[in-house]
Amino acid sequence: MAEKKRKASSLESEKPSKRPQTNTIKVTHLSGPEVAKPLVASSPGVTLPSDLSFNGFSKKQPATGRSSLLLQSSDHPTIDYVATESSTTDAAEKNVKHYIAVFDPASNKLTVVGARKMTVRSTVRQLDKESDDEEEAEETMPALTPSRAALTQAFGTKKSKRAVTSSAENRLLARDGEDRDHPVSNAILSSIKEEDDPAVMVDAGAASRTNKPLPQADLDTTDITEVYNLSSLVFPGPSRTTLSQMPIAFWKECVKKKKPISTHLRFVATRVGYLAQRHLKQPDNEEVLIKLQILRYIQLLVEIHKYVSHQSPRRPLAQPEQWPKGTTTDASLSTAFKGRLMSHFFPNNTPTVFNKTLLTSTILALTLHIPPPNFTPGESPKTLFTEPSDITLDLAMPHAEIYKLYRELGCKMESMTNGELQRYGWNKVLSSPLPPRQNGRIDDDDDDDDDEGTNAVVLRKLPKPKFAKLRFPVEFPRISAGRPTGRR
Repeated sequence: MAEKKRKASSLESEKPSKRPQTNTIKVTHLSGPEVAKPLVASSPGVTLPSDLSFNGFSKKQPATGRSSLLLQSSDHPTIDYVATESSTTDAAEKNVKHYIAVFDPASNKLTVVGARKMTVRSTVRQLDKESDDEEEAEETMPALTPSRAALTQAFGTKKSKRAVTSSAENRLLARDGEDRDHPVSNAILSSIKEEDDPAVMVDAGAASRTNKPLPQADLDTTDITEVYNLSSLVFPGPSRTTLSQMPIAFWKECVKKKKPISTHLRFVATRVGYLAQRHLKQPDNEEVLIKLQILRYIQLLVEIHKYVSHQSPRRPLAQPEQWPKGTTTDASLSTAFKGRLMSHFFPNNTPTVFNKTLLTSTILALTLHIPPPNFTPGESPKTLFTEPSDITLDLAMPHAEIYKLYRELGCKMESMTNGELQRYGWNKVLSSPLPPRQNGRIDDDDDDDDDEGTNAVVLRKLPKPKFAKLRFPVEFPRISAGRPTGRR
């Protein structure tokens, strides 16, 4: 039998009683042109100082009759704050209005008044001009704030750093110019040298070369071959030990058997023949052996240059044991040797432009040590020279850039007379057959008996090549003084 539902007791059915509200709040809405509207100012993403006070400015627009407000504050020592009325472009907030309510608990009154929304923006204050002299100077050069001067000293060029230093010196001298015995003025004047002093110009040139990615030049020597000593070009040191490790046995074996030396570098192909033959004729001549070892060292650096040029400058270089097979054409050189070599040119293990330029300029300086076909061992030459077209193609770089680096090394780009070409044996090198589409002629397999005449025609059509010549006095490119400014 189903159970009957129980009825709720009389106590449970009674509802709790609520006390009636006896307090009444009177709401007053203030409006009208005579009522001054308060402002709601905010700065997106920035916390404003609590003690910040603004100066108000109002301007009535004649077309609409509505006044626009502007708030400005200079209480902060380095930052100016400006507040302007902000308008929204969101359709949902187009009709949104802002109000401020003030409640008085003593009289139970709530006063509501409309408010204007303001957006505060902050800007770094510019330094004021200190004197009339600085105002005249600023007509030609804008003033530098301390933060901008610090950035210039940290990341600017040498010219901009000198300008900042000169501006600071002039400012100090202008303040104390009336007192000739002021210690600050005397200290600055004693540190400034005359511009016409040759020693100052030499020091400036030496300092600029030190900061460039170039091998160090010895300008105190009287031997042209020691301007770029092998100790500053061959790494890891000592240079004689490193050069003795260069594998040249394959080259000598090919020359003994009268076989062509296979190489993918044009610079090596046009020079290895006469150097290897001279070494076989004079095996005890140490100078000829060193020249052949330098050529083999150049081949190693060019192969490394080709590998590094295809790597991203944002990624670290791989260790030599992780290089792709065939990166360098050697088997006797250990990975530890290649690691020490790479640590010299790429100390941070990244192929930056500075490091790659240092590798390129070192290769170009080494090419000056390779003698022409006709040279006398033991004789001190007065000029070192090389023809840069082959090394330019091997490095896959523009001719203008290679010429510029040679000039940075102190070389002059000049042509040679026919007599000089014949005396040094370069006429035979230049008239040797070249690969197709690189010497201006079309190869014809059916006409093999007229090679000399074909090459002679090519030499008459092509202009004389320019040689990079290094001789005393060694002159480097002058430091640019900037664009001259004319008087207005």
